[in-house]
Amino acid sequence: MLYIFVNGKILDSESPAIKVFDRGMVFGDGLYDVIKMQNGNFIFLEDHIERMKKSAKFFGIKFPYDLEEIFEIGQKLSAMNDLKEGELYLQLTRGVDIIRDHVFEDDYEPTFVEIVQPVRKMNPEIWQVGARVLLHPDLRHNFCEHKTTDLLPNVIAKKYVRSRGAYEALMFRTDEGGKYVTEGASSSYIFFDGEKIIAPKIENILPGITRIKVLWLAKEMDIEVEERRVYIDELLKMKEVILLSTLSRVLPIVKVENFEFKKGEIAKKLDVAFMDLCASHLSVK
Repeated sequence: MLYIFVNGKILDSESPAIKVFDRGMVFGDGLYDVIKMQNGNFIFLEDHIERMKKSAKFFGIKFPYDLEEIFEIGQKLSAMNDLKEGELYLQLTRGVDIIRDHVFEDDYEPTFVEIVQPVRKMNPEIWQVGARVLLHPDLRHNFCEHKTTDLLPNVIAKKYVRSRGAYEALMFRTDEGGKYVTEGASSSYIFFDGEKIIAPKIENILPGITRIKVLWLAKEMDIEVEERRVYIDELLKMKEVILLSTLSRVLPIVKVENFEFKKGEIAKKLDVAFMDLCASHLSVK
């Protein structure tokens, strides 16, 4: 059992808390985010909240708490749950209907949930040995630049790869040039061609916070960064395939399907730099 925060109240996680006609539950009409908690600090909390607020404004959903309030709630929950390392999960939905109806009104009281939970376990050796990913078609909607709670295609992709012994999906869409990389089910990708880092262009994919930080670090290290569509046919020419996410940090990919890649120095250098950046970050203003 964990203590959680729902609409101004701290409850235990086994208590009934969400109403049946909440639009987040009925329609996936909501947003979420996940922030890593390290040594009691919520890493890059400001960046995550700013992105979530922009999405709430885009969808016309009220954002009920400010950064300081969210931080204070998170600190209280982490203390009550006796956690120094973990994950801060935020969820915001448009609110509750009287009956189920696709058409929403102009004025709702939003549902806001905040959870601090233990970090999902990862084998620390994965950063030394690398991971395998599998191709999977990107079956999602046209709002992928926002972290919406409508995650069924992501869940299906993740289940597909995990049931086959792989770590993550490498999702793709198709245009007149062929299949091109979008992102993972819960991650981003970048590639190193031996001279520069190439990142999929932000076009209906998430501007991930880890991706933003890592690309900034690469530029600080005088590594050229190019953002464009990356086609599946190009992958065999890449020297390194690198996965990025809040929990996976900077993770070398050593297999895409059965095509092998070396665990290179760029991923290692970027991961060290990213860990240093996280360690130096303070979520307290």
